[in-house]
Amino acid sequence: MQFSKAFPVPSTFQEEKSIHVVQSYLEHFYQLPRNSSKFERKNGTSVIVETLKEMQRFFGLNVTGKPNTETLEMMQKPRCGVPDHGGFLLTPGNPKWKQTDLTYRIINYTPQLSKADVEAAIEKAFEVWSNASQLTFTKVSQGEADINIAFAQRAHGDNSPFDGPNGILAHAFQPGLGIGGDAHFDAEETWTKTPETALLIILCIQLLASISPSRLFVIITPQNPLSRYSRHSKWKDIVIKKANLGAWVEFYKATYQQEVEHCDYNLFLVAAHEFGHSLGLSHSSDPGALMYPNYAYSDTSTYSLPQDDINGIQALYGLSKNPIQPTGPSTPTTCDPRLTFDAITTLRGEIFFFKDKYFWRRHPQLRTVELNFISLFWPKLPSGIQAAYEDYDRDLVFLFKGNQYWALSGYDIQQGYPKDISNYGFPSSVRAIDAAVSYSSKTYFFINNQFWRYDNQRQSMDPDYPKSIASTFQGIESRIDAVFQQNNRKMEDEENIRLAQAYLNQFYSLEIEGSHLVQSKNRSLINGKIQEMQAFFGLTVTGKLDTNTLEIMKTPRCGVPDVGQYGYTLPGWRKYNLTYRIMNYTPDMARADVDEAIQKGLEVWSKVTPLIFSKISKGIADIMIAFRTRVHGRCPRHFDGPLGVLGHAFPPGLGLGGDTHFDEDENWTKDGAGFNLFLVAAHEFGHSLGLSHSNDQTALMFPNYVSLDPSKYPLSQDDINGIQSIYGGQPKAPAKPKGSTVPHACDPDLTFDAITTFRREVMFFKGRHLWRIYCDITDVEFELISSFWPSLPADIQAAYENTKDKILVFKDDNFWMIRGYAVLPDYPKSIYTLGFPRYVKKIDAAVCDHNTRKTYFFVGIWCWRYDEVTQTMEKGYPQRVVKYFPGIGLQVDAAFQHKGFFYFFRRSKQFEYDPKAKNITRVIKTNSWFQCKEPLNSSSDFSTREEEVYSGGVEMLYHKNLNVLILSIVHALKRIYRYR
Repeated sequence: MQFSKAFPVPSTFQEEKSIHVVQSYLEHFYQLPRNSSKFERKNGTSVIVETLKEMQRFFGLNVTGKPNTETLEMMQKPRCGVPDHGGFLLTPGNPKWKQTDLTYRIINYTPQLSKADVEAAIEKAFEVWSNASQLTFTKVSQGEADINIAFAQRAHGDNSPFDGPNGILAHAFQPGLGIGGDAHFDAEETWTKTPETALLIILCIQLLASISPSRLFVIITPQNPLSRYSRHSKWKDIVIKKANLGAWVEFYKATYQQEVEHCDYNLFLVAAHEFGHSLGLSHSSDPGALMYPNYAYSDTSTYSLPQDDINGIQALYGLSKNPIQPTGPSTPTTCDPRLTFDAITTLRGEIFFFKDKYFWRRHPQLRTVELNFISLFWPKLPSGIQAAYEDYDRDLVFLFKGNQYWALSGYDIQQGYPKDISNYGFPSSVRAIDAAVSYSSKTYFFINNQFWRYDNQRQSMDPDYPKSIASTFQGIESRIDAVFQQNNRKMEDEENIRLAQAYLNQFYSLEIEGSHLVQSKNRSLINGKIQEMQAFFGLTVTGKLDTNTLEIMKTPRCGVPDVGQYGYTLPGWRKYNLTYRIMNYTPDMARADVDEAIQKGLEVWSKVTPLIFSKISKGIADIMIAFRTRVHGRCPRHFDGPLGVLGHAFPPGLGLGGDTHFDEDENWTKDGAGFNLFLVAAHEFGHSLGLSHSNDQTALMFPNYVSLDPSKYPLSQDDINGIQSIYGGQPKAPAKPKGSTVPHACDPDLTFDAITTFRREVMFFKGRHLWRIYCDITDVEFELISSFWPSLPADIQAAYENTKDKILVFKDDNFWMIRGYAVLPDYPKSIYTLGFPRYVKKIDAAVCDHNTRKTYFFVGIWCWRYDEVTQTMEKGYPQRVVKYFPGIGLQVDAAFQHKGFFYFFRRSKQFEYDPKAKNITRVIKTNSWFQCKEPLNSSSDFSTREEEVYSGGVEMLYHKNLNVLILSIVHALKRIYRYR
């Protein structure tokens, strides 16, 4: 490779490919010598690096001299084949035609368009230049012409070969004799005609919710366009229809025409560009100019030559003959004092400024600001975006135009968009948004002189809106064009300090009032309390307000202080028969549902102790239960509004002793969105009985709210040990009630303990059993885990297949390694040998990304990442699950990878997740893999033989499928061999 001394030696095939792209591009467009290895160093600087910097300067990129991502992306965009020359310059030597009356001849035609369509596109392309100058153009059918036009492919006799589809679209030669002025178009590209000759209109009809949210495309055209578009998979559902739809036609033409035209290359636009070269112009660095080298679609029905191109052609041939000189659109300039914006938004640290069909990107770590076409990044977005905002919690950006809006995840438009703004709760009278910004889980929409406030958590408009902008945002009297929030580091630090002070005062007995937190005399005290808090939650103990520490402080939780280590308050109640009374009810739930949640919350504790709870309707009970807000009565603890402290309770005793209060400002639910009343109540009743907080993240008494499956028994062994140390155990009842011993594949509430792939199989673990499915076979097998691996325990908690054809199985703080059907010797081993800290007691789920060779371990609300190559935990972890995998929820029960997608299981649902796009593609039931039918050897068969000890006997399985029968015989033979 010639680049080995100019750039670092490539380590992968992709890097070698990138270097080839860079070298070829610079040789073609920036006159990099093909024997550049002879000039690797010149005055200590690489010729290649300097040439690359020239290219980056031309396109307004960050000038690094390195082939970074944005540079490589620019090099791979479809473009003109004429070399670039820095700024908007005339061709060297300023060659031009001596005469102003020019002739042109079309030598041949593309079969993709009719002859009339090609001639119309060429004629219109010349008119672009004749309208702005003194030039005239006359078509001839034979003989010599000044400008000869031809469609050719690959090598075609002019020493400038084409490179196939989606690369170099065309090239032209400067004025002169022979080949001078000629323009050639790549015949392998897909050429389209202008809207005047074939009106392409798309009607996007959102199908009913019961149908897949795909689009039905209706094309209206004088001719049948199916033959042209059937090559593209996105047009496979085209319906041809001739109709006159009046206003709807104009609306959808303006909104979606770009989506059609962007599929191919518009002959008129490319021809107009190439004829600029034929007349003597070279490339412009103005991204809005026609002479910009890269292809960008513009609405050809209203096309006007940009001012930059007008200035260039008139510099060569003089002003137009028209009495009024033409003026064209100008690309907005950053330093224009009259510059206005249509919309502004942040996107993962960058700031995007939208103006007409352009937008600027500003990255906080880069000095330069990039100007780009909206259509280059998002072909399906319209020009003239009117409002935009970033939802930080969901990691999405929303863009608005008219009554529609789009959602972006990173740089990808989410499926199912655009949607109507009425989904936000706007009345039908609101047809457009002027500006929008999101702050503190609220989104503010500005419309004329009013604004609306939307609750991002509840996904509904706040009551008592709209309000006057002037009444809330003092000093702003008129309507707003654009708005965004930029985190001021100083303000953010001050806000975080106030948050930390309030948190540590409330939960860690930090006795500092007012704004004295940052004074030097208090520094050691605050650092010590932060360290105490970090140690309690299992964070890296630094004494600093790092990101993970602040995230924990912002997580909804119980209002009872933490105690550092697990403890309990002695004595507890001096009796076993306790009474409770519900003083009032939340309007969020039915009265019966509240009663049930409270009863279940108390039963959690009575099932493992001698305690008995009785409900009363009048008088004073041992445990008084109430829903309150903010400062409430004589209670010394206050609530703080939504998404903060959820509830609090007091230890056994007189007066407030045992009483439990829930924050009415929260959204209480029986299931679904919001906070589950049963789970929070069960936690608070633990305090009412004498328990303090636990630092075990799997414990019910862990202070932060964790969304568990309410149908499952919520107590951990840590909770049971704590409560029984006060009241003793229940002699007649087991600590944990047993459910059905045999799971059923078609149970609509089916959950899994763990899932893993196993070569071409997928194994689903539940209790003592497992299901097996094969990629090529639709049937499902149901087995005892012990029939495969007798040494493995039941109730496996996590499993995954690594990159070395081995399975790792986890339970509590141990794991086993399996190769084929054999558990490897010297196992189980401790999970701490993998690099987990000592406070991790078990793994909830695990999945290995075979593309990156990284394994994700899920523990409570956190995930770790393990490098399978180096066999070490990666730095910067753990990360919160909800932040690293947005949309899948707080916790994961099981996970595996299949065909590039992750499948995360939570309760009776599974989330199909695209790790590249970092979004959920669909949500389905857990047992969808079973289709859903009972396995061939159904779980109902196991009810009479699940205790059978496998001692070498071969069981007869009845199969409907011969392939499954063969696999079962092989499995049985392996079992016999293993026990010989």
